Parts: sequence; C-alpha cells; structure tokens
Amino acid sequence: MLVRNPPVSSRRPVSNSAESPTAERSNTAVPVRPNTQDTFARGTTATEKTAKVGAAPAGDHGKLMNEYLTGARPPPADFEKVMGYKPYAIQTKHGQRMQDPHGSASAPGKIGPDKEFDPAAKTHDYGYDLLRYYDRKGTPLDDGARKAADALFRKDLFNYANDQKGFGDKLKYRTWAQIYATAVEVNSRVQGYGPP
Repeated sequence: MLVRNPPVSSRRPVSNSAESPTAERSNTAVPVRPNTQDTFARGTTATEKTAKVGAAPAGDHGKLMNEYLTGARPPPADFEKVMGYKPYAIQTKHGQRMQDPHGSASAPGKIGPDKEFDPAAKTHDYGYDLLRYYDRKGTPLDDGARKAADALFRKDLFNYANDQKGFGDKLKYRTWAQIYATAVEVNSRVQGYGPP
C-alpha cells in the first residue's frame, strides 16, 4: 500500500543538535536532494534529471502530460517514492515513450491483442499514475491531462495497427485499436476525466 508523503516545506531539516524533543517531532519536513545517480536522462531528450517536487505546474496540463509520456519532461523527483516504481524509456518507431514497468493491457478476459498493445498500455498506465501522483500531492491535474493520455494511447494503438504489413492484419489491429481506445475514453468520461 502506498502512503501519502507530507508536502515538502521550506523548514530546515531537524539536526542532531540539542533541540528539544517537541521541536524535533514537529519538524518532519525532509529536504529534497537531487539524485545524482538518476538514470532517467540516459538516452532521453530531457534537459534536466529530475523535475520539481510538489504542485502541478500551471498551464496546459494536456501538454504537460504529453511531455511526461514522451520523455521530454522527466518524472517528478519523488514519483518513485510516492508511486512505488521508476518509469523507464523505450524508443518506438513513432518516438520515445515512458513506461510503467508493471503496466499491461488489461482487457477483460485477455481478449484481443493484449500482448501486442502492451507498449501503448504501459505508457498509458504511467499517464494514469501521474494523475494519481498529483492527486495524492493535493494538486490534481485538470481534465486535459487525462484526455491527452487517452489520445496518445489511441494514437499508439493505431500506429501499431497501421505498421502491419498485410491488409488483413491492418484491419484486424485497427478494429481492436478502436475497441480498446473507445473503452478507455468512455471510462474516462464516466470518471469525469479525473484520477482513475
């Protein structure tokens, strides 16, 4: 089970000096230290190794989501601590994608091409975990973020379908892409485009 971390404050960290036990208990903030061993930047286009911790950036949250999912923006610095895993990058024919290593295409009864659609699903799962992350931090992303994650999922599914060589395979995967993408989009609408 994941535990919500206290928000990072500007208070100085507790030292081992002769402060009173009461003062030590009340000051629970931990300073954020950059992780110099972070491997995110290897093979990515991100210009910084870690993003700031805390509130969701102001502005276009759909664009923000696309930047996270394509690796143009690194995961928030404490994402791994809060969500329990570190996303990794893959290179696809259609660009870089960030992945949830535990994600998968979760079709009921494993119907359809779930294995073939796993890369798209793992990126989509990371997007939904970003929604959950910001919600746990108390600064949920707006509905544009979930719409952007769903739109990239649809695009990746159809890219896979259109990359097939034979007409029959293209038609088959396009049909399944439409089914998977529509199911996700309907579910998002039902959930009000908030965190799942």
